[in-house]
Amino acid sequence: MSAEHAHLDEDVGDRAERAVRQQQSALPPVWRAFDRGLIRATSLALFVIGALFTVMVTAEVFSRYVLSFSIFFVNAGARLLLVWFFLLGAGVALRHLAHVGFELFVSRMHGARRRNLLTLAHACSLVFFLEMIWGGAYAIGPALPQNEAGLGISVAWFVLAVPVGFVLLAYHAIVMLVALWRAPLVPAATR
Repeated sequence: MSAEHAHLDEDVGDRAERAVRQQQSALPPVWRAFDRGLIRATSLALFVIGALFTVMVTAEVFSRYVLSFSIFFVNAGARLLLVWFFLLGAGVALRHLAHVGFELFVSRMHGARRRNLLTLAHACSLVFFLEMIWGGAYAIGPALPQNEAGLGISVAWFVLAVPVGFVLLAYHAIVMLVALWRAPLVPAATR
């Protein structure tokens, strides 16, 4: 990797960490401590899931192409891990401002207009997250009696990732709303 690309990666990581620290600074101390712990725990879970996924897929590729046999549970296990990885990681990505947004439009706005637009965006996202929590929780019941043949577990373990992931997304959206409304308004630059 070139020095320029390393510098860009470092800038993105620094920007993400600054965004989280800025959001956390708007929270009361007890909430801030809980938030730090939740982000650390989620990040650790993502690391473990990602590492396990990598090991499983690597072992499957090796066994299939070198030893000429397939490990029967890897495909189903990889799917399970992938579902959990993306749904848990979405909340961390939201806090790092890594989701696609209308940044060009929002970056040109200032003051109350910018805050109101961001509030509307977060509120719409929150409504969607709440609907997905309800839908995911509702889907657990029908998934309970179904089994994933490759793993020998209930399909509910796949479905459970939806309400859990969206509860985290809703939590992070609320933190971002609180941080937005506790931050001082930035007035438009005078010309």
